[in-house]
Amino acid sequence: MMSVKIVTDSSSDIPPAIARELDITVVPLSVRFGAQTYRDGIDILPEEFYRRLVEEPVHPGTAAMSPGDFAGVYDKLAADAGGIISIHLSQKVSATYNAAVQGRNLMENKACAVEIIDSRFVTIALGLITIAAARAARAGKGMQEIVAQVNALIPCMRVYGILDTLNWVKPVPSSAPSCL
Repeated sequence: MMSVKIVTDSSSDIPPAIARELDITVVPLSVRFGAQTYRDGIDILPEEFYRRLVEEPVHPGTAAMSPGDFAGVYDKLAADAGGIISIHLSQKVSATYNAAVQGRNLMENKACAVEIIDSRFVTIALGLITIAAARAARAGKGMQEIVAQVNALIPCMRVYGILDTLNWVKPVPSSAPSCL
């Protein structure tokens, strides 16, 4: 029986050693500083990102991986996968989820099932959800069982944070929901 493969994006902040150990494929988001674009975690590491965030007058922007790139990742994994579960940051803050869905539709290998999940989170909450899915896959659980586990875990997650500065926080309109 072929194992279920787990995919996430670089906003999950999963350390590379853990991603390798649990066989998690981490697709890089793009980070833009002015005219320069970098692949998160590949061309720009967190240390440089945060240094530039403080030192440069231009605030960074981000972009999702293209649907074609997602299709390539999925097709490559499909060669030896019993299914693929792709867990991504909230579609309320990024186009990554939609690009992943479009990528699934562009796959050449239509025989491999691909489930795309909106984690409704970013950073470590997304990372913890993805790690739980990878551990379940590593334990031999099937695709539907892992999807059910992830979907049960999402509403249980809570994230709290402390900010050193409010310089990069944008105000939320009063009509916006209080959570992602």
